[in-house]
Amino acid sequence: MNDKKETTKPYKRVLAWVGIVLLVGMYLLLLYEALTGSPDTYNVFIGCVAATIAVPILLWLLIWAIGALTGRHTVASLDPMTSNKKHDKYGNVVPDSEIDTVVFDIGNVLTNFAWEQFLENKGYDREMVERMGRASVNSKDWVQFDKGDLTTEQICQRFADNDPEIGDELKSAFSDLTGIITGREKTIPWIKALKAAGYRVLVLSNFSKQAYDSCRDAMDFLDVVDGGILSYRDRVVKPDEAIYRLLMERYELVPEKTVFIDDTPANIKAAESLGWHGIVYGDYDQVVEELHDLGVRY
Repeated sequence: MNDKKETTKPYKRVLAWVGIVLLVGMYLLLLYEALTGSPDTYNVFIGCVAATIAVPILLWLLIWAIGALTGRHTVASLDPMTSNKKHDKYGNVVPDSEIDTVVFDIGNVLTNFAWEQFLENKGYDREMVERMGRASVNSKDWVQFDKGDLTTEQICQRFADNDPEIGDELKSAFSDLTGIITGREKTIPWIKALKAAGYRVLVLSNFSKQAYDSCRDAMDFLDVVDGGILSYRDRVVKPDEAIYRLLMERYELVPEKTVFIDDTPANIKAAESLGWHGIVYGDYDQVVEELHDLGVRY
């Protein structure tokens, strides 16, 4: 909260006094008409009621027009709930904290990386799911997949080579990744709340093209964020320092004003080595609390 009392803009004071004078003047006229028994009393009364409604509306429209023409944020702007916040010269909300950018990982942060459920839905029991996981998503080949270096056929063959005895099952299961990523209800409201408070929101995620193409419905939040990097597009993955530097360069990030949220400690450690703030995702409430500790409130 700003301890300094802000001075009301002169034009606002003028408009407020104009409205007050008009309304008081009309009601004084009504009182005079009533006391003198004028036959116009009723008409003046109707005029007072109309003015009581119309004058504030006209003043609101005038303030809105002034704000639109000058580029300044006013109480009449389309987002009046932020009228008590600081705004830049373009009318954008300026965050109250030193942090100005929140960067999210995607899998198991903004979405569920539901590979176990994905395999169970294909009819495999728990023991087989764990075995298939060791040969696929938990293997070093998955990182190469996220890097965009392998086609679907190539990655399926790699998985099969990791455990030839169940090679056919692995190829069948991972030939179609629909359902391996599922959405979270809190994601878009979370992003929108941060953006409304003035924070820039980006994503930084190891992500394969095949998973993206197969799970578009779970990725609709990408239309809401301000940008970011999906690893397959730039052929670089976390925790390689290069992907963090690429995001910094592309979006002109200031390290000490950036906080990164990821469920993998090694990825957070890499970000912190470059001067970023980092939060290891455990659950939503825990992250919100840690953001608050950094001054990120929304």
